Amino acid sequence: MSDIDEIKKLMERLSESERDKENASKKMQEVLQKSIKEIKDILLTLKKYISNKNVTLRSYSGKTFATGEGIVIFDRGIDEKIVLKPDNSFYLFKIENDQLVTKKIEDLDIHDYMSYDTLFDSVKKSLIKCIQKNEEDILAYRSTMLKIDKYNKDLEEILALKKSTNGKNINDKNQ
Repeated sequence: MSDIDEIKKLMERLSESERDKENASKKMQEVLQKSIKEIKDILLTLKKYISNKNVTLRSYSGKTFATGEGIVIFDRGIDEKIVLKPDNSFYLFKIENDQLVTKKIEDLDIHDYMSYDTLFDSVKKSLIKCIQKNEEDILAYRSTMLKIDKYNKDLEEILALKKSTNGKNINDKNQ
């Protein structure tokens, strides 16, 4: 086989690998888009547990900026946060030169601001937080139920004593 034939075969392999790379990239984009949509759905489902009524940022000079309701996805300190807003969009809120800068982040660009691992970890932490909150509520409900049951038993005993005392008093009067 001549050098030219070998170069042609390598060129064909390069073209084929470029097509494969492009197909893999498209597939990865589809998977990422789907997973980010699912993450957003999960977070918005948990909104009542993890949403902040008013996400605030503070500059190092002490100025406070309110950004409204949202779910903090990534917190880089007092002056920078990535938030999922109720409109189902990610936003970067950042203080620069004592001014609030707001930037909408497209779903597939989220990796420019945080890793996918961090995003998935944020979702897991949110789910764990919700589970813990529910478990605390269950314990509180059970404790309250036990107290109410105890009070009801005490009341039943008092009423039984009262009835037996009233019955005895009536018998004493009849004699």
